Amino acid sequence: MKKLVSIISVILLSLSFYHASAQSDDLVNVCALGIGNATYLKDFKVKLPASVANAPSTKFNVILNKGTLYKFTVCNAEGYEGKAVIKLTEGPNVLGTNLKPDGSFQDAVGFQCNKTGMYILTCGFKGGKEGAAVVIMSYMNK
Repeated sequence: MKKLVSIISVILLSLSFYHASAQSDDLVNVCALGIGNATYLKDFKVKLPASVANAPSTKFNVILNKGTLYKFTVCNAEGYEGKAVIKLTEGPNVLGTNLKPDGSFQDAVGFQCNKTGMYILTCGFKGGKEGAAVVIMSYMNK
């Protein structure tokens, strides 16, 4: 009997992971439709728990090419209080963010790359709230 319960538990856990993955893939598809006249390059899926002490974030290394206009489109998942805040940095320099000085958000951030190299895309959620989001990296067509 314990073996049957264990097997059922494993199956249910696997199905819940599949469902969560399917939901994030749906969000990627919806978000990709909103990139306009840009070419899709990559997506970054982010899901972080709430934290009062230190707002959690995740970092992605991206290699960008000189002379290219990049666009980072942010889509937040429904059902989460957190709103994604992204920052593109090179060393200590913040090159772009979707958080405006008045506390509101932009749906996308453009960045004209002047130097080929490694950049860091950081994503967290405002106020350390729990959240899930997708960031689509694309380049603008001329």
